[in-house]
Amino acid sequence: MKRGRKEKNHETSLSPSRLGCRRISTRNFNIPLDLTVEILKKLPAKSLVRFKCVSKSWSSIISSRKDFIDSIVTRSLTQPPRDAHLILDPDNATDECLLVISSPCPQKTHKESVSILRTAHEYSRGLFLCWSNEHQEGAIYNPTTRQTFNLPKMKHSHGGVCFFGYEPLENQYKVLFIPNLVHRVDQACQVFTLGDTMAEEQWRNIQNIEYLYPSLRYRSTVSINGAIYFLVGIKVNDTTEYKILRFDIRSEKFYHVDAPKPVTLMMALGWCDLINYQGKLGLICCEQRMEIWIMEEDSEKKTQRWSKIFFYEMEGFDDWLISDVTRAGEIVFFNEPRDMLRICYYDPKRNSVRYVDLKENYPKERGCDKALLIRTFPDYAENTMCLY
Repeated sequence: MKRGRKEKNHETSLSPSRLGCRRISTRNFNIPLDLTVEILKKLPAKSLVRFKCVSKSWSSIISSRKDFIDSIVTRSLTQPPRDAHLILDPDNATDECLLVISSPCPQKTHKESVSILRTAHEYSRGLFLCWSNEHQEGAIYNPTTRQTFNLPKMKHSHGGVCFFGYEPLENQYKVLFIPNLVHRVDQACQVFTLGDTMAEEQWRNIQNIEYLYPSLRYRSTVSINGAIYFLVGIKVNDTTEYKILRFDIRSEKFYHVDAPKPVTLMMALGWCDLINYQGKLGLICCEQRMEIWIMEEDSEKKTQRWSKIFFYEMEGFDDWLISDVTRAGEIVFFNEPRDMLRICYYDPKRNSVRYVDLKENYPKERGCDKALLIRTFPDYAENTMCLY
């Protein structure tokens, strides 16, 4: 009994000063900036978008700091691949469409209805360019932040097409506008740099290309390593030659790229598409057979060389509508007649096909038994960049 009382008395005799080491300090902790950045890099993108309201410092890190945004994009690309699909109803008078970001894990599949321009769409590192040929206006949409940035109106625009690309050295996204020279020969090509608030003119005139034939094939464009490639038809005397044109995003200059001679005829007949094949410029040609050509560049010697890596003969290749290529080398396509909301992935290495069905993601009340337009953008990446 005495021993128990002593222990009790000992416990009650502890003063608050002795317990001070166990108390939680109410003083603010000064966490170093570098440590804060590393902690935020570990968080999911959805959480980061919400945490922008914590402080101006956090908002600046999440939405403006280059190395931080690059780490989020890189992390997203190292995770199991996700593809973005835009589903548009041609009969719908509004600009609303369905954006589905599919994932191997059904729990991570995301879908949302967005109002974006319906005519043409380009994609680069988590951002979408939406361009209306009819109204000559465009917008950039970021699904991660749910932000939409409307491109400024161009002066004296008489029609043309837009392309979208990213330049890694300067960390810049640029929109390239090429005028339709049938209507306005003297109108220059123009460039808009996203986030360039210091520019006096939001759209800048650049080197014109008077020799460019006005017929540009929209589906034959690709952005790789700071350059935008697209197929063009160039007038030579009374004939038209189809070639590959390269736009260097950093220098804002145009260059010709020699195409492999064996496929020039197929290019002229419209059987070829440009692709990004695992970080290299590729040319895929389909007409009763499939050929895939890859361009190898030697930066020191400044030379280019094409090599054919795949060749298959099979009926029906001319009915394939090529959409894009995944970073694993799978070709994304739609077959004719189109299966409603069904996308095919063809692996030329294994000569095998897998399918992705989007019917479950499309609202039944909208009706999925009609002809719908689908654009697929493989390897979607999350991007916390603020658009304005």
